[in-house]
Amino acid sequence: MEKMSKSENIFLTEKQVAKKYQVSTRTLHNLRKNGKLENGIQYFYLGKQIRYKSNELQEYFETSTLTY
Repeated sequence: MEKMSKSENIFLTEKQVAKKYQVSTRTLHNLRKNGKLENGIQYFYLGKQIRYKSNELQEYFETSTLTY
């Protein structure tokens, strides 16, 4: 089995992201709606479904402070 390099990105569903970062799917929706998460950078649409880019999302959560 090959090890993944850090340059490879994993695409996560909204539920997977919510579980991983312990935030609600509503919080993710609000972050997208308010422009905190950018389409094409931290997430993208696959048809009508949203996929989050694991590497970019990790960087976002490490470098930003969430305000509610």
